[in-house]
Amino acid sequence: MSKGQQLAIDFKLTEWKTPDVYNQLRGLMKDEAEIYAFCLEFLTNNEKDSTLFHSALSYVNEEDFGQLVKIAIDILKEKESAVAESVVEYASIQLPHILHSHIDDLILLNPNGDSYYADYYWRNLPGELIAPYLERFLSANTDLETKIHLFNGLVETRDIATIESLIPHALELELSTYVSSSDYIDGYLEGVGLCREYGKVKRYCSDQTYHILFEPKYLNKPSAVHLNRTDHPTRNGTPLSTTYKMGGYLTEDDNNPFMHMITLNPIPVGLPISLPQLVLGCHLRELNENGVVFYQHDEQGIPHKIGDLMKIEWVEEKAMVPTEVQIAPTDARWVFQSWASANSRENLFRIGGEPSWVQSGEVLTCPISGEKMNFIMQLDSEIPDVEGGEVYYGSGGLCYIFWCDKTRVSGYTIQHT
Repeated sequence: MSKGQQLAIDFKLTEWKTPDVYNQLRGLMKDEAEIYAFCLEFLTNNEKDSTLFHSALSYVNEEDFGQLVKIAIDILKEKESAVAESVVEYASIQLPHILHSHIDDLILLNPNGDSYYADYYWRNLPGELIAPYLERFLSANTDLETKIHLFNGLVETRDIATIESLIPHALELELSTYVSSSDYIDGYLEGVGLCREYGKVKRYCSDQTYHILFEPKYLNKPSAVHLNRTDHPTRNGTPLSTTYKMGGYLTEDDNNPFMHMITLNPIPVGLPISLPQLVLGCHLRELNENGVVFYQHDEQGIPHKIGDLMKIEWVEEKAMVPTEVQIAPTDARWVFQSWASANSRENLFRIGGEPSWVQSGEVLTCPISGEKMNFIMQLDSEIPDVEGGEVYYGSGGLCYIFWCDKTRVSGYTIQHT
């Protein structure tokens, strides 16, 4: 019996009492046959889902993941299975194309029910596969519930031509009993990297994605639950040669200090920033109390707050420890990341690409131009601060940074649970 299969059997019997369970899993990570054996045994014989299984799926190669998907769908045709549903969930995040040949089964089975990730398997669906579902959506013979489900899935494809063709019809439907159909459409669009402006659908984020890479000891801390914070592939990309300064203060102040986030010099390729460098700074205490702050930058990229400084009532965040970081172009498997599904395993310090929204999409509008801003980066919580604590965005969420190149304005917002 393989080590992977044995670990899955042991975990079924003893769960988290399995001796040194995460180190055992860590020992399987670089052996594709062993990690697949673990996942296959877990999928076919374990009734209870687990974050241990979720962790292992990140190390399954594409071909083996495709086999797991086929088995998971066969299981779901016979019975309910949270483990099989997790295979679909993580495949739809990391490798959605391996699900596209199963789309009819997935629509019928509806794995993961009404969860926020239920429609992820539609992501990047090819045009030739989109057409029959768009036709079905537009048909007068299709009932409202099916239309809503199809609308959600078709938006998830991110195919702008498709989305623009379905919006006029969607506006005539009662898509939600809580908000107008227009607001429902805008909310769905912003959740998938798109927005409406001047009657057109456009992307508000770049196609190029980078992960920010820290020195291993900078972020790492002991954890009895999750894998070591240096393990995951998103923490181990091949960095570019440039280093970027991050952390510290731009201006110290006892009540509302101006904290240095990162200086982008040079600007990473692919970002919609025309300045030669951009200094990103934020009054983090004000952000955590007020929810959004904006800055206008001069020709040297130095930020100046728009509006008066707030008097801070209750938060006491300190600046992150100054450090130098590198960035690594993101592997295709990780260009899309889900905040909740990442579950602290993955690196969510990202530049470019789509935001990993904690809640629904929330694209900022530039206070000067009145136009939708471009998303340029996000920062995760639990980064060390200068007094031995950790920087948090809300209760441990993400900070999202937007940019309007027309007015040289940066904007910050946070989301958390």
